[in-house]
Amino acid sequence: MSKSQAIGTIGAVAGRSERAGGWQQWTPYAAVAWSIIYGMMGIYWAVSGRGFPYTPESLTDPLGPLVGRFGPGGAWIAVILAGIPAAAMGAAMLRGLRGRVLRPALIAAEVLLTGVLLLLMTSLSLLILFGYIPYIVRSLLIGAEIKPSYVEGLTQWATIHQLLCLIGGFLWLAATAVYIRRSGEACLYCGRRDGPEGWQGPQQAARWGRTAVYVSMVAPIFYAFTRYAWALGFPLGMTEEYLRQGQESGTWISGLFLASFGLVGGAITLGLVQRWGEVFPRWMIGLAGRRVPIGLAVVPAAIISVLLVVGGIGIWSDLGRMAAAVEASGAGSAEIAGEIIFQLGPTLLFPLWGIALAVAALGYYFRRRGPCKVCGRGGLAEPIQQRAERVVGMGETI
Repeated sequence: MSKSQAIGTIGAVAGRSERAGGWQQWTPYAAVAWSIIYGMMGIYWAVSGRGFPYTPESLTDPLGPLVGRFGPGGAWIAVILAGIPAAAMGAAMLRGLRGRVLRPALIAAEVLLTGVLLLLMTSLSLLILFGYIPYIVRSLLIGAEIKPSYVEGLTQWATIHQLLCLIGGFLWLAATAVYIRRSGEACLYCGRRDGPEGWQGPQQAARWGRTAVYVSMVAPIFYAFTRYAWALGFPLGMTEEYLRQGQESGTWISGLFLASFGLVGGAITLGLVQRWGEVFPRWMIGLAGRRVPIGLAVVPAAIISVLLVVGGIGIWSDLGRMAAAVEASGAGSAEIAGEIIFQLGPTLLFPLWGIALAVAALGYYFRRRGPCKVCGRGGLAEPIQQRAERVVGMGETI
């Protein structure tokens, strides 16, 4: 058997293995289907004049999606491009179209679409709703009444549309990864090519992933410190009068749930570099000793990281207006500095928190994924090229 025949035979085996199920197989089709459905919704909004999620009120809402900052025209452009044009681009991807110019252009368009859906068409309000999950759980456990404003926030069309865009953004992110792998002659399932893994290797990923974990824990600890101080009656960064108003309205108690959610998230993030993040601990009855599925850690971290970045960008973009409002209230320079440090400071770190969390989750994935079951690369497995040369040299039969 010649060297080229050996390589071709092994490649064929890998190709047959790629027919196994996995997100790499169905997400490109799901992304195209999502854009077709979204495009039909856009046509309905344009023809009927009803249902368009970016109303004049939402466009001026500081907690609304960032795409609203570009006005109605910008919002409509984003909606249109995420529909039929995106579906046509996805069809080109599925056909395997590539070229020196076409491949980079398609990848750039996919990345842009993913960024628009995840970063511009979701908002800080979605992060706030996620943050109140502990409040909902507590209320259900003790039989307390849930605030109507929270229920309304979860069921209103603006929130549902943001969740729809969040799903679409992650579908297109996965479809982009699949196209990059397929068109770049990498393994469809692990993304590896022949040669050393470099920064994606388990040992390297463990180092930079650990640094990212520690960085990601700064913001939630700082955030929890300020919110717990307010709940306990310490007026960090505010006047006594403002603190008293918050106590009377129950604002600081609500803040405890957000702070607790952040601390729990920080503790779970620490599991990305701890043993109990790989194997369920003994106290988890029914799961003790079993390996933690990689997706159980990576998927929630990816969602939360996007919401944190979106929320942080929204706060930064509205910083000028908030500073002007504080200055107009007649506050002194010391009070303004206190508000910026203790009230806004933790939230201004949200983008750093989100990016560090995403990097930490990526490091966790690279560290734990192990050898690929399809191509055999990774760990101690031989690359296909090396195995082919060894097979030919030893006269083995494949």
